[in-house]
Amino acid sequence: MKTDCVLVWGYINKKGEFAILPQYDEAHNFNEDLAVVKIDYLHGYIDKTGRVAIDLKFQMANDFIDGLALVMYNDKWGFICHDGSFIIFPQFDKAAEFHDGLSTVMVDGKYGFINKDGKYIANPEFELIGEFHEDLAWVKKDGKYGFISRDGYLTVHPQYQNANDFGDGLAPIMSNDKYGFIDKRGNLVIDPKFEFAQCFRKGTSRVRADGHWSYIDKAGCPISSPIEEEKQEYEFHEGLSPILEDGKIGYVNENGEITIPTNFVDAAPFCEGLARVRSTQKGKWAFIDKNGKLAFRSKFIQAKNFSEGLAPVLTEKPQ
Repeated sequence: MKTDCVLVWGYINKKGEFAILPQYDEAHNFNEDLAVVKIDYLHGYIDKTGRVAIDLKFQMANDFIDGLALVMYNDKWGFICHDGSFIIFPQFDKAAEFHDGLSTVMVDGKYGFINKDGKYIANPEFELIGEFHEDLAWVKKDGKYGFISRDGYLTVHPQYQNANDFGDGLAPIMSNDKYGFIDKRGNLVIDPKFEFAQCFRKGTSRVRADGHWSYIDKAGCPISSPIEEEKQEYEFHEGLSPILEDGKIGYVNENGEITIPTNFVDAAPFCEGLARVRSTQKGKWAFIDKNGKLAFRSKFIQAKNFSEGLAPVLTEKPQ
């Protein structure tokens, strides 16, 4: 009688050989010489030999970025360094990875942000905080929206019904149920008169008035629809990008030439000279080189990109 197989993650090298044997319930890519793995609901970190570098004791764990990793321990989020010690003690109900030296955190239902020393740049007093765009982020306090700078100053006091990200130096805001635009000093540049307004991009914004969509320039004047070529968005990595044609995926170079035929139903960007692909929806994942040839014979139930010379792959647990 056939029993259900157990699936586990391991790591292969670029020859398709297991560098770290399959044994994990989850496995992340290597980053800064360490990778997150999970066994029996707990996360920790291994090195490239498979040695446990940081004990599996975390409820959740993220990759190392610039020497720090965001982890959950005893139901709180904090940050550890490469030796596993806490640089910022677990104290947050929610936290985000650092970007440009700042992390958004939540305490008792309110948001603020900290620097890499764990010091509050903005105290947790906001109902919501957006991402920084053009060095400003929208915030919501007491039901109203304003904007905050990276040094924690409210550059635009919360006063609007809604707000969105800055683009081209302007941000959409809602006042008296209508959308207009302000500049970074909080000056009203385009009066609130639209039912909805999108962020500016390349000098234009899409707005809705009287149920109809149109485009405006940064002076608020109507303009014709931006002329954009209808073309596929390419995502180039190492000189090649996946391209979709007639329901199949291949790869195109930066000159627009298809260099690897569209033979795949799934295909990832190239990383470290190899890309993972599969030919059928229920098929296994393989790796190809930049000539479109199989890098090795091995195929896997699931696979992730190569990073620092190794790739996590999912396979049946060895008996």
